[in-house]
Amino acid sequence: MKISLNEYLFRLIFLSLFSSINSQPGIMAKLYKSSLLNKILFLALMLTTHSVWAQDLTVRGKIIDASNNEGLPGVNIVVKGSASGTTTDMDGAFSINVPANGTLVVSFIGYTTQELPVDGRTIIDVSLAPSAEQLSEVVVVGYGSVEKKDVTGGIAKVNSGDFNKGLINGADQLIAGKVAGLQIVPGAEPGGGSAIRLRGVSINGEFPLVVVDGVPLDGGGGGVIGGRNPLSLVNPSDIADMTVLKDASASAIYGARGANGVIIITTKSGKAGKMKISYNGFYSMSLLTRKPDFLSPEEFRAAINAKAPQELPNLGTNNTDWMKEVTQVAQSMQHTVSLSGGKNKTNYFGSVNYLQNSGVLRFTENKKLNLSLKVEQKLLDDNLTLSLNTKNTFTSDLYGPNVMGTAAGFDPTRPVLDPSNTLRGGYFQWLETLAPANPVASQDLTDNHGSTFRTLTNLMVQYNIPFVKGLSLKANFGYDYTSGKYTGLTLPQAKEGADNGGTKMIQDETKTNQLYEYFATYKNTFNKHAIEATIGYAWQNFNRTFQQIAGDSVKVINGEYQYTYSIDTLNFPVENRLISMFGRVNYEFDGKYIITGSLRRDGSTKFGPSNRWGLFPAVAVAWRVLEEGFASGLTNVFNELKFRVSYGVTGNEQIPDYLYSTYYYPSYTGASYQFGNVYEPTIRPTGVDPNIKWEETVSTNIGMDAGFFGGRLTASLDFYNKDVNDLIFKVAVPAGSNLSDRVFTNIGQVNNKGVELVLSGVVVDRPDFKWNLGYNISYNKNVIVKLDNLIGDNLKNFAGYESGSIAGDVGQTIQRRKVGEAVDAYYVYQHKRNPDGSLVLDVDGDGFQEDIEMYNDINNDGIINENDRVIYKKPNPDVLMGLTSNTTYKRWDLSFTLKGSFGNYMYNNVASANGFFQRLTQVVTNNIHATAFETNFKQKQSFSDYYVQDGSFVKLTNVSLGYNFPDFSFGRVRAYLAAQNVFTITKYKGVDPEIFNGIDNNLYPRSITMSIGVDVTFK
Repeated sequence: MKISLNEYLFRLIFLSLFSSINSQPGIMAKLYKSSLLNKILFLALMLTTHSVWAQDLTVRGKIIDASNNEGLPGVNIVVKGSASGTTTDMDGAFSINVPANGTLVVSFIGYTTQELPVDGRTIIDVSLAPSAEQLSEVVVVGYGSVEKKDVTGGIAKVNSGDFNKGLINGADQLIAGKVAGLQIVPGAEPGGGSAIRLRGVSINGEFPLVVVDGVPLDGGGGGVIGGRNPLSLVNPSDIADMTVLKDASASAIYGARGANGVIIITTKSGKAGKMKISYNGFYSMSLLTRKPDFLSPEEFRAAINAKAPQELPNLGTNNTDWMKEVTQVAQSMQHTVSLSGGKNKTNYFGSVNYLQNSGVLRFTENKKLNLSLKVEQKLLDDNLTLSLNTKNTFTSDLYGPNVMGTAAGFDPTRPVLDPSNTLRGGYFQWLETLAPANPVASQDLTDNHGSTFRTLTNLMVQYNIPFVKGLSLKANFGYDYTSGKYTGLTLPQAKEGADNGGTKMIQDETKTNQLYEYFATYKNTFNKHAIEATIGYAWQNFNRTFQQIAGDSVKVINGEYQYTYSIDTLNFPVENRLISMFGRVNYEFDGKYIITGSLRRDGSTKFGPSNRWGLFPAVAVAWRVLEEGFASGLTNVFNELKFRVSYGVTGNEQIPDYLYSTYYYPSYTGASYQFGNVYEPTIRPTGVDPNIKWEETVSTNIGMDAGFFGGRLTASLDFYNKDVNDLIFKVAVPAGSNLSDRVFTNIGQVNNKGVELVLSGVVVDRPDFKWNLGYNISYNKNVIVKLDNLIGDNLKNFAGYESGSIAGDVGQTIQRRKVGEAVDAYYVYQHKRNPDGSLVLDVDGDGFQEDIEMYNDINNDGIINENDRVIYKKPNPDVLMGLTSNTTYKRWDLSFTLKGSFGNYMYNNVASANGFFQRLTQVVTNNIHATAFETNFKQKQSFSDYYVQDGSFVKLTNVSLGYNFPDFSFGRVRAYLAAQNVFTITKYKGVDPEIFNGIDNNLYPRSITMSIGVDVTFK
C-alpha cells in the first residue's frame, strides 16, 4: 500500500511528539496499531464512515494533491446539508452513499474546499489545490498590518478561539502559556494583574508596552491606586486577537518603549448584516487547595513538649485551624451581553460585562463593570473611514489584609474570641507589643477598599486618496483617563491600631494619556516589485496627580469613622511627554525576498535636555525559499519555507520621572542643625546624574518559518541575542563626588540570549472528530555584563549590589546583582552535608549549632561572615513551555492549556522565617514550619542554601469541556464546565512555585477555580 511522503512525515512527527510512540518508522498500519491514541483515531475513523443518509448512489473516487498528483489520506467528504460523511484512505480513495442530486463537500486542512454536484455520477476524482488562506492571514503590527507570509520579524498572534477560558480577570491571562518566550505569572488576588516578561530578564521596568486598538498605554498598563489590574480595562470577551512583537525589528517602530516587547490588543468589530445578540454567563467557586506546612494543634503540643516543656502549662485548650478561619469558599459570577451588526456602510459592536469575583481570603473582592462600543462608518465612495472606539470600566475592590503568614504561625491552642477582652473587640489578643496579632481580628477590624473609573476613547480617521493609487492618510486621536481612590481604615480595637487610637488613610490618583498621531501609507505593486511605506508623527502627553492624607485617633463622626489628628499629607503632580517621528518601508521582490526597515526618533521629557532625543533603527530580511525555481522538489515536504534575519535598537523609559534634576526634601528631626539653643530643620538635596539617558536594547534575531502537509503542521524556530546597554542603575559613587553616595546613572549592561520553538498542527481532521495541538518551548540565559566601573581584582572581589528583601530579618536581602552572574541570583552560605545528604549542625556535640560548624568557610579565615556567602542558583527559568489542545467530537469540545517552567529556583522564605525551634517561644508561643523537624535548626538560619529550592513545575492552568445543543428556535446554545489552576507537578516544598521574583513570602494563595456557564447566540 502506497502512502505519500507528506502523510508519512506528518504522522511520524505527531505520533512521536505528542503520543510518545517508540516504534521505529515503518508502514502506517503499524503506527496505527502502536498506541492508545491510534486506537482512538481508528475508532473515530470507523464511527465517521457510517452513513445515516438515505442513499441513492454509491460514489467512489480518489482525491489527489494538485501540486504533485499524490493521493491525499484523511480528506473529509461530507454530503452537503447532512451529517453523513467519510474520509479518504491512505491512497486518497473514498466511497460514500449519496443522493443522485446531492452535493459533496471536500475539505482538507491547508487545501481549498470544493463543492461538487453529483449529477448522477458514480465516479468522482478530485484534485485539491493548496490554500493560501493561512499565509494570507493578516497580522497587526505597529501602524499597520501585513500578511503572515510577509512577516520578517519575531511576531506571535493568538486568536480568540485559542484564548484561555474560565474566570479571566484581564487580557493578560488570555495568552498565558500560548506564546514562546512570554512569561506571564498571574496574580492570585481577585481581579489581580499579572507580572509579564518577554525574552529574558532586565532590571528596570520589564512590562511590555501594551497597545489597545492603536493607543499605546502608559507604563505597566496605566493603572492607578485603588485598582488591581489595569488591563481589566478591556473586557476579555471583546478581544478578537492579541499580537506579541518580540524582536527589535518588529517593536522598534515604537522606539523608546519597545525594549521589552509590545502586546497589541485588537477588539472585535461589527460586520454588515442582521444584528447579532449573544450572552455569556458563568458561576464559579474557588477553593484553597494547598496551605503552608505548619503543625496541627496535636503536633504543636507535641513539639512544645519535646522542645519547650516549660510552656506546657501555659498552652490554651482550643484546637483552632487559623487557616480555615481566615479563608473562605469564594463564589463569583459574570454576565456579558454583546450585540453587533451593520447597515448602510455602518458597522457596530457593543458589549456590557459585569464581573463579581471573590477571593479565598475573607474580605477580598473585585467587582467590575465594562461598557464598550465600536462604530465604523464609510463615506465618500468608501474612501473615508471613521472608526470610533470607546471602553469604560468601573471597578470596586476590597483589600482584606494578607494574614496568611500570621494565620499559619499563630498558636493553634488559642481561641478566636475572648469575650472578656472588650478593649480589643472581644477577640483573643496577646498583650505583648511584639507578639503577632489575631489574624481574624485583623480581618474584621480593618476596612481597606478602593474604586477606579477608566475610559479609553479613540477616533481613527482614514482617507484613501482617490487620485493617487495606494496612498492613504490616517489620523488617530486618543484619550485615556483613569481615576482611583483608596481608603484604608484600622479601628482602635485592632492590635495594629492600639498605640495610636486607630488610623485612616485616603489616597487619590488621577492619570490622563492624550494621543495625537498622523501618518501616511503608500502601497503599490509594479512588475515584480511590491512596496509599502509609512511615515508619521506622534505626540503623547501623560499627566499624573497623587494626593494622600493619613491620620490617627479614629472616631465616629456623623456616622463615619474619621481621623482626628492628621500626621501625613502628600500632594504632587507629574507630567511627561513623548514626541516622535517614525517611518517604515516594506519591500518585496518577486515574492521571494522581503526587506523591512524602520526608523523612529523619540524625544522624552523624562530625560534631561542634553539627552532628550533617541534614535531607534531596525532592519529585517526574509527569504521565501519555495518561490525559487530550484526549490520545486521541496514542495513534496513543505508548503511554506521562510528564513528571517533581523537587527534593531529599541529603548526603555520605564524609570521614575525627573531623575536628571536635583530636588530638596525636609530632613528628619534628628538631622536638625543647632544655632545656639535652637535646632533648625534642614533640607537635603537628592543626588542625580544630569546626563542620564535612554536604556538601549540591541537585538539580533535569526528565524525560520515552515509549513508542512498543506499547512497541517507549522513550525517556527528563532534564535535571539539581546543586549541591554546603558542600563539605568543606582550605583555607589566616590565620596564627595555627588550629593548622595548612590545615584541613578547609565552604568549597566545585561545580556539575554535564547532559542524558541513553536509547533502548531491538526492531529485529526475528521467530519465528527477534530484535534488541534499547539506547543511552544523557549530557552533563555541571562547574565549581568556590567554594573559599575570596577575592573580587575576590584570587580572580582566585589560581592555585588543587594536585592530581594526577605521576612524574618529586618533589612536583610537574599539576592545579589553581580557581574558575570544571572540577575538577582541568590546569595547564601553553603551548608555542609553529611554523606546521607542531611545537614551538618553540631560537629563537636556541645549542643550549640555554630556557623563555623554548619557552613563552608570560603576564604578559610576561621570566621563565617558576609565574605563566605556565595552565588547559588537563580529565580528565573531556563526553559518555558506551553501545550494547548483543542478537540471537538460531534457536539462536544474539550480544550486545555499546560505550561511549564524549568531551571528556576525559589527561596522558601515561609520556611526560613518560621522553621526553627526557638520560634516556639519567641516573645509568645508560636507555631512553626514543619521543615524544622527536617533541618533540626534551633535558631533561624535565613542564609542557608537549604532554603533555595527547585521551583521547576508543570501546571494544568486551564481546562474547558463544552456541549453545543442542537439549534433552538431562538438561537444556538453552548453549556460548559471550566477549571483553572487544576494541578501543579513540582518538587518545590512550598505552596506554589510560580513566583515572579523567586521569593516565597506568604503571598496571596492561589486556588483552584471551577466554573459552570452558558453561551447563547440569538438568531
